[in-house]
Amino acid sequence: MKRLILLSSTLLSLCLAQAQVNDHFGAGQVNGVVVTSSSQSNGSSAVATINGQGMQEHLFDASRFLSQSTLGANHELISEVAAFGPEAWIDMQYTLPTMSYRDTTQMIWDYFVDLYVNQWGESEIINNGNIFPVAVYWRQAWWNNTMKGEDQLRQRVALALSEILVVSEKSQLDLVAMGLADYYDVLYKNAFGNYRDILEEVTFHPAMGFFLSHLNNEKTNVAANTHPDENYAREVMQLFTIGLYELNQDGSIQFDANNEPIPSYDNEDIQEYAKVFTGLGPAEYWSHWEDLSSIPVFWDNPFNTVPSINMYMPMVMFQQWHEPGEKYLLNGQVVPAGQTGNEDIQDAIDNLFNHPNVGPFIGKQLIQRLVKSNPSPEYVERVAQAFNDNGDGVRGDMKAVIKAILLDDEARNCSWIDLPSSGKMREPIVRYTQFMRAFDANNQSNRPWNSAYYFEQIVNQHVLASPSVFNFFLPSYSPHGEIFDQGLVAPEFQLLTSATSVNYVNLVFAWLLGGFYMEVSTIPSPDVPGYPEGDIANVPIEDFVLIDITDELALVNQPEVLTERLNLIFLGGTMSAETKATITETISTLAFFDEEAAVKSGIFLTLISPDYVIQK
Repeated sequence: MKRLILLSSTLLSLCLAQAQVNDHFGAGQVNGVVVTSSSQSNGSSAVATINGQGMQEHLFDASRFLSQSTLGANHELISEVAAFGPEAWIDMQYTLPTMSYRDTTQMIWDYFVDLYVNQWGESEIINNGNIFPVAVYWRQAWWNNTMKGEDQLRQRVALALSEILVVSEKSQLDLVAMGLADYYDVLYKNAFGNYRDILEEVTFHPAMGFFLSHLNNEKTNVAANTHPDENYAREVMQLFTIGLYELNQDGSIQFDANNEPIPSYDNEDIQEYAKVFTGLGPAEYWSHWEDLSSIPVFWDNPFNTVPSINMYMPMVMFQQWHEPGEKYLLNGQVVPAGQTGNEDIQDAIDNLFNHPNVGPFIGKQLIQRLVKSNPSPEYVERVAQAFNDNGDGVRGDMKAVIKAILLDDEARNCSWIDLPSSGKMREPIVRYTQFMRAFDANNQSNRPWNSAYYFEQIVNQHVLASPSVFNFFLPSYSPHGEIFDQGLVAPEFQLLTSATSVNYVNLVFAWLLGGFYMEVSTIPSPDVPGYPEGDIANVPIEDFVLIDITDELALVNQPEVLTERLNLIFLGGTMSAETKATITETISTLAFFDEEAAVKSGIFLTLISPDYVIQK
């Protein structure tokens, strides 16, 4: 790591070197150029034609849109969206078929099982019970689908939902790759569905049941002095639906006569909802197998209650363990006595889903995940209105919410870009996927099965790996300093420390100047049964991931043009003049010695620039 820092410093010092700059039409160099035109209407400028800005405005708009709506776009996709517009692209994305993260995880696990059998023998595996699909196989599946999937809008929304309705492998769920993958499928497949369906499927999913402990949640036992577990009851209100305080439709908090925030629920409400979420247990158990083919996809037992449990069948109601009697829900609703446990749960989900807080509470968080950290109250209200009614009287329609977020004037109109409240920090996982997809990263084996453990160690983030149910960052987080003083929030900054900021620079350097793009392995570890090989020195050459920078290399002797291309792909045209000058000079200087190093150095400087890290 010290060597990477030293090399990074050496590279940056080259930026100070004198460079030759090409002056030509549209390249970006306007020193000494005087331009006149017949009109400067609509905010246009004749000089924009010379410096390239005016020639690419539609491409810049498309790039900014794709940075909000995908996990990464290459130049071809940007050009495609620029040609027929964001709304048409969204409509097309709505029609694409879905994938399955669980199926992909199963495929990867089956592939490795064959290798394990060859390596250790089936009888030894069965006798010792020493392999089962742990979280690494889910991670590999996520990267496989991320790199190969065309349904990019669905993927981006699924990631956003996974940071609101959180489960995490930072628990004993790390033993259940299929459970993690199937839970992600719930969010992914319902990303264009209805939020009510998401709430229901999340409630009944065994991964959530384990993570927030309402799986095997029992009714009150007076003799034993035990009461229903309150964990899920609390978080389904606090995090998944209504939040802590009563909200106006623009997301602002309602205050009482004493100017105190009005709580949206209290401890008694938690206790009542806890009674509702009792009686749910595993839908299926497995206790033994005769041969390897009958081993279930999950057979280790993190619950210490049964030999094994199906982690992707929805939990079922065991009525004898469900709390009987009335339950008192929010807004005066009473669940009547004598209903089944499933009926009680449906009533509770309806009660929360129809609460007026849900539109602004969830809508604002989705805006934060996709577009900006500090949306105006008017923006939040417009999105909440779309949640409340899609135009056809349907509440919770995710398609309507997505369009309301991505097509809103505050997301699309460039006049918002320079406002201090505009923008957001790109979370590390999105920076990673954007880079990989921008240059069509892949390997000869066509298996981009990235475990990304080193990446996570460096930046403290990976999908479904947050430290708690509160995600990697709170939507209300505000770092001390200028952001806090202005009353703004910057959620992703909660991941930013002196260590992670330096680590990120060195990580990008390792990608581009070290050629270490992904932690991929398609062979089993010789030492750790049930895990892929983790030592890069032992990974077959066909597994090494490469990026395609052919188009960028063709522009290396036109450094201004190459810099503008990087500005387009990664920043949507928001790169500052100072950053452009630094990158252009670096490319120009290094191109005399090593053209590939020049291109990669330009990409490196782009990805570590504040201009890129802050999405505008």
